[in-house]
Amino acid sequence: MIKFACRLMSVNLLVALFAFAAAGQTEQPKSQPGSSSSLVAQAQALLSAGRIDAAIEMLRSLPNSSSTDTTVSHLLGWAYYQKSDYSRAIEHLSIAVRQGPEDSLQYRQGVQMLGLSQYLLGHLKEAIPFLEQIGNWSPNNVEIAYVLGLSYIQTQNPNKAREAFARMFSIQPNSAPAYLINAQMLIRQRFEEFAEKELQKALELDPQLPQANFSLGELAIFHANIERGIELLQKEIAVNPAFGMAYYRLGEAYTRQLKWDEAVTPLQKSIWLNPSFSGPYIVLGKVHLKKGDLSNAEVILRRALKMDPNNVSGHHLLAQVLQQANRLEEAKKEFELAERLRTTSDKDR
Repeated sequence: MIKFACRLMSVNLLVALFAFAAAGQTEQPKSQPGSSSSLVAQAQALLSAGRIDAAIEMLRSLPNSSSTDTTVSHLLGWAYYQKSDYSRAIEHLSIAVRQGPEDSLQYRQGVQMLGLSQYLLGHLKEAIPFLEQIGNWSPNNVEIAYVLGLSYIQTQNPNKAREAFARMFSIQPNSAPAYLINAQMLIRQRFEEFAEKELQKALELDPQLPQANFSLGELAIFHANIERGIELLQKEIAVNPAFGMAYYRLGEAYTRQLKWDEAVTPLQKSIWLNPSFSGPYIVLGKVHLKKGDLSNAEVILRRALKMDPNNVSGHHLLAQVLQQANRLEEAKKEFELAERLRTTSDKDR
């Protein structure tokens, strides 16, 4: 089953990215004697004014006419697309695209809406041919390249995904950076097995490539291979010593091994490199708590919570610090706040 839910761009954001005034730009039907062309023009004006339901009602009342059928189907498809009724949009747009001349603006708009409608319904295999067609028309359209790349990932075609993302970032598809970027996209979509192969190929092409060892290290830690993860993070630091996230993940990895003393230095370095990121502060606060240094633990956790006041782990750790310091009333409030934040976070998922 395709891993689709919750891993593609939100519908509203995607539609916004590809917003275009199709109703306003649709080619006007040629003036014909009789009322059909006039009604089509009126419906198009309604669509342009945002009166979608009124436009649909008018368009559906029209009798079949060879001079207006394609335009009516296109406008109905566009109307349903605006209403996020993608199944009906596909029904009407398919007719318009099948009948319309391929060199027309209306045809291109129809193909774009068809591709996005199929994509938004999760019909990725059906969406890909349309997205490829749009990509050929607009090779510099980064939004289309991104959506096409995601579609290839979800249909388990990492090679084609790499080509799409390489075009998006204007790099060669067989270059080390292309393999790295594709791996990062694969990780985001939770295709870690494919991502690991891409990262290994990236390092084969360029052993000094920044962030490749880091990503492999994160994958190793994710799969509970902490020692391997530490080794890879250390390799990352050797080639990319100003990368604060590598020190943060390294310190965090040491805490998983309960190596509290070893964790301190990389966490401090991460903070010095990126003082506005709360993550290493919270982990360092945990380290001080485990080492029994309650004063430093409280100071650093409160600093983290100023940056990230809704961090559940930060509040829970601070509650433990206060509890161990016998400040029970304050600890109770922090525990309660942490629980409220956790409940809210769970509801938002």
